[in-house]
Amino acid sequence: MFTGIIEELGRVAAIQSDDENARIVISAKKVVEGTNPGDSIAVNGVCLTA
Repeated sequence: MFTGIIEELGRVAAIQSDDENARIVISAKKVVEGTNPGDSIAVNGVCLTA
């Protein structure tokens, strides 16, 4: 079982949705530094693409 590496606790800054899509905006300063488009970030066990 992967226990993960917790670098920072972020906060949900906004949730935006329409009929077909949803966007969750998460505020996290440390993790975002050095992140590039296409990098993956695990959010509560779910891998999202930046």
